[in-house]
Amino acid sequence: MMRRTARIATTLFLGATTAWYGACATGGDDAAACDGPCGDGASGPEAEAGDEAGAETPPDDTGDADGTSVDDGDGTDTGSCVPTEAPEVTCNRIDDDCNGIIDDVDLGGDGICDCLGILLLGDPGPNPGAAFVAWLTARGTTATRRVDTAGGPLTAADLVGIDVVVLDRLSRDYEASEVAVLHAFLGAGGGLISMTGYDWRGPDATRPNGILAGLGAVYDAGVHIDGPLTDPLAVHPISEGIDTMTFHGGYPVTALDGFATAVVARVGGTSVGVAVELGDGRVFVWGDEWIEYDSEWAAMPAVARLWANLLGWLVPRRCNVPIF
Repeated sequence: MMRRTARIATTLFLGATTAWYGACATGGDDAAACDGPCGDGASGPEAEAGDEAGAETPPDDTGDADGTSVDDGDGTDTGSCVPTEAPEVTCNRIDDDCNGIIDDVDLGGDGICDCLGILLLGDPGPNPGAAFVAWLTARGTTATRRVDTAGGPLTAADLVGIDVVVLDRLSRDYEASEVAVLHAFLGAGGGLISMTGYDWRGPDATRPNGILAGLGAVYDAGVHIDGPLTDPLAVHPISEGIDTMTFHGGYPVTALDGFATAVVARVGGTSVGVAVELGDGRVFVWGDEWIEYDSEWAAMPAVARLWANLLGWLVPRRCNVPIF
């Protein structure tokens, strides 16, 4: 089925939500609630992936190696932290400025954490998408792409240093061992974004479903859907500051029972965007892919805001900085 080429502007309903993410964002009393990547320099998805792959674990925040600080195990310093940077400018999984937050680096002041590692998994979509990658890079993140046929099966070693995985246009079904690696990554506090709707032929929905199974939300590959977006079920940080968004031909997203899910956007009463919390890991399943294309980036500034909100929500315990 041929897809129409006209862009469709859509609407998200908003409410008053906070622009800070995670209990440790303030670095104050709430910092005691931090754990995982924010409170322990040696934990997080990339650390566990490195352990599984036999890679060297990044230095932790105990103070034993460099005398920087002493961590009491609950994500807060015991008071013996010695600042080596003020403000923090180095992505090294150490609380260099002793404010209780690991790697809260945002040198450009754009609200995007400079220390994020982002892996684009699969081929790019059929339309130009250089603006998206350039935007990520310009904001200090490390964005790399791994095409489906590169270097054999996906392993834990491929996720060392990665905080967010973006499922782009998958050209094959992923093996059970690869799916297990991604699920372990999420279990360790990683974030995952899934996109689809590239050609409406079915595999662009069923292939990511092979990874999304067991993660709380999947695509309905038998139904094609187009905009506009209407009536999200509830206010959510992902929609903060956004009143329009593109949705041009994709699939419904079904939130599964037994998971902590929130429907962020709907088309005619049908869910097309679902956020899932899996312990420390977070997943956002989006029924379209036009948010990565240059045409939308040029015409709709809210696309950049959406991605900023997504990154802030997906990794709230990994270098917290205010979003805009």
